[in-house]
Amino acid sequence: MINKTEDKDRYNDISETFCALPWLHLSSRPDGKMRTCCTSNASSVQDPDSSKKVGGGEVGVVKNNDGVPANFNHTSLEDAWNSDYMKNVRKMMLRGEKPAPCLKCYKEEEAGHLSKRNWETNYWGNRYNLHNLVEETDITGKIPPKIRYIDLRMGSKCQLACVMCSPHDSTGWIKEWNKIYPQITNEKLKNTSAWDNKGRNDGASYNWHKNNPKFWSDLYEQIPHMYQLYFAGGESLIIDEHYDLLEECIKNGYAKNIELRYNSNAVEWRDDLFDLWAEFKRVRFHYSIDAHGEHNDYIRYPTDWKHQEEVFWKLDNTSDNVEVTTATTIMALNVGYIPEFVQWKVAQNFRKINKWPLGAGGINMHFAYWPPQLNVKVLPAEVKQTITDKYEQEFIPWMMDNWQSFTGVKEAGLTQEQWLSAPYGVKRFRGIIKFMNAEDWTQRLPETRQYLNLVNKQRGWETKFLEVFPLFKEVL
Repeated sequence: MINKTEDKDRYNDISETFCALPWLHLSSRPDGKMRTCCTSNASSVQDPDSSKKVGGGEVGVVKNNDGVPANFNHTSLEDAWNSDYMKNVRKMMLRGEKPAPCLKCYKEEEAGHLSKRNWETNYWGNRYNLHNLVEETDITGKIPPKIRYIDLRMGSKCQLACVMCSPHDSTGWIKEWNKIYPQITNEKLKNTSAWDNKGRNDGASYNWHKNNPKFWSDLYEQIPHMYQLYFAGGESLIIDEHYDLLEECIKNGYAKNIELRYNSNAVEWRDDLFDLWAEFKRVRFHYSIDAHGEHNDYIRYPTDWKHQEEVFWKLDNTSDNVEVTTATTIMALNVGYIPEFVQWKVAQNFRKINKWPLGAGGINMHFAYWPPQLNVKVLPAEVKQTITDKYEQEFIPWMMDNWQSFTGVKEAGLTQEQWLSAPYGVKRFRGIIKFMNAEDWTQRLPETRQYLNLVNKQRGWETKFLEVFPLFKEVL
């Protein structure tokens, strides 16, 4: 137990910079490297100049005590859990300081946006006494080896080549990357598009989850403490080991105590997926969808909107223990077209997708930080103004007029004031605008132009692109 009178590195209470995740959670990258959380690497991208990335892009990667990145191929869960790196993150938070891996969240909060730190801490605060977690922390930052929540990225196997993704996270990108990358002449773009590692440095491997008995043994030791298993990409629904883990939890009687969570493109899944889900305490499924119609077809290439619309209805008819939300990536390409997506979603009258209070009945979202040439901040001032006007003069007034049509709002018997006060509603859309306008990244526009032109040429969108994305006339 802590002696607070002797520990000058600690506040007597939870500090303003506190996040629950370093006390509950470990995250992986597709190559097996461990992270403080799934968004911590984005804290590297805090400047329009990529040469000024904090920590060289590795700021969110957990380090072993010898400075080598912790990786599931050679680092045990327990060693990573109480590594000097993780202990220092905890101590800094308890002192009210802002650890470098967490700068993304703090910066979003400054713009009025609800960050991952905000909602994760609120979520876990409703399940655990956060003060007790702090009390379990000794003066060095060490805590008991009980991991309640793990984020598993079992390789990069994926069917899609989303425009904001890369071979680091999707095998679907490799073939196109091999064709596009040699054509890049812009040095900054060449730097940010590089795939030098290819999963072989620092003991990393995109197949780290295969033939790795030590990892699986470590994980199964933690399963009795586990509250949440989180799966993301690659694409977990087409990875065999994901299904093996679910079956193991069911067989050993732990499923009823475990919540599953996904970020998934939901293009395809095994026929018995919904039957497996029925055995678990709860399933939180975040459907990765970024826009309506052809906007989404372009961004989440090569999906077909007709098929993805059918997926919406299949997910809307899952069992009562399944919660479904959108996971919309806000980037330069879609920020101007989010209103149309929200309006379409509301018009469908879905039964459960983003049912109040999630997304205030609308959609859930997060910002794309990488690649930086697609960050919302890169847009020219006149385009930003057009988008700002669209939100303030058209979209938000429409939301105010149609607030009772948002999923679950009317059924909950809410007043308009209650709906307006929700952090995921109007406030969050205004936060998007504030974040977009907070900084000028137009120095990266040459990278944006070359990247989109190369992608459009490769995918046959050279003439069609501006028909679908007319706001980009000034960009290209």
